[in-house]
Amino acid sequence: IVGNSQHGAASVLVEARGADGLWSQVATVVADGSGSFETLWTPPTAGRYDFRFTPAGAARTAGDTPDGSLSVYRLQKATYYGPGLYGRRTACGKKLTRRTHGVAHRTLPCGSRVEVFYAGKKRTVPVIDRGPFVRGVSWDLTYATARSLGALSTARIGALPLG
Repeated sequence: IVGNSQHGAASVLVEARGADGLWSQVATVVADGSGSFETLWTPPTAGRYDFRFTPAGAARTAGDTPDGSLSVYRLQKATYYGPGLYGRRTACGKKLTRRTHGVAHRTLPCGSRVEVFYAGKKRTVPVIDRGPFVRGVSWDLTYATARSLGALSTARIGALPLG
């Protein structure tokens, strides 16, 4: 975690808010003369986390606005599909074209949003199909999604279902 204390504090309390909505302390760090600081943090699980940075000893309330956020992905194997299937309907009823963005997953409900990350690129796409049905592969990206990420071969992607 890299941040900056706009409060000019030498010591900064770093807190994270996870899916439970509660803030918990993850570190107390010393900022340099410009207020910049960094610390290592190991998240308990994949998900989206908000962060806030408070001068040590200052009071904050549960409703305070976060100072930043972070997505923590689960690395999983993905392939892509599309060519040869264009014009057909997916299991979720969507017509597949070379411009269709989405993913196939075995169990997530149709329409669920998934954040996928690969090679420094992030996309949020819906579940539009069922699959993949290859052992050890967790996701099938449509050709358009794979192309936008630069993942035009079997790849390990970061995936985060958004609920």
